[in-house]
Amino acid sequence: MKRFHPAAILAVVTAAIILLDAIVVVVPGALADPEPSATPAASRTAEVVAAAEPTGFWFAQPTWKAASTENVYIPGPTIPATPTPRPTAKPAPTPVPYRDTVSNARTYVKNRLGSNGYDCINVVWTGESKWDPTMGTPTGAYGIPQAFPGTKMAAFGSNWRYSPLTQVKWGLWYVANRYGSACAAYTFWEAHGWY
Repeated sequence: MKRFHPAAILAVVTAAIILLDAIVVVVPGALADPEPSATPAASRTAEVVAAAEPTGFWFAQPTWKAASTENVYIPGPTIPATPTPRPTAKPAPTPVPYRDTVSNARTYVKNRLGSNGYDCINVVWTGESKWDPTMGTPTGAYGIPQAFPGTKMAAFGSNWRYSPLTQVKWGLWYVANRYGSACAAYTFWEAHGWY
């Protein structure tokens, strides 16, 4: 099968549309008057020919005008767009400095152990040091958990000598690894007087 050029296909389709339009316009006009008419045949032929002219196309519209400056868009001077303002950055909140206090260390322990575990370790550490981070003994125990020697707490921070938070973090680690829970450490402490 030969290939057809698109322009040839377009020409055939256009001719078919014009023919179809002519049939739609002419045939109803020819069939509309089934009774014999008093008009001569020559004038009827003129009516049919006049009706066969295509209508409904853009070029047949009476409102169509040739291009002129009245009906053509001519762009005006371009107005520069107003730049969108950049959003201003929200200032970063100033962090509240953490206060390394005994009160905050107690809160840390309570949050980590819950109230039951806190009650157990509170009795132990109150008995050992009264929650004093600088409490030391002649034998070398030091701080809130009475680490022996106190230098063991250096694994949790270089500020172990004066930081209640560093001391209780080490103390919680020690209790969890040696006894498994704060209440088990309390039970041992109550039976032996040390833990």
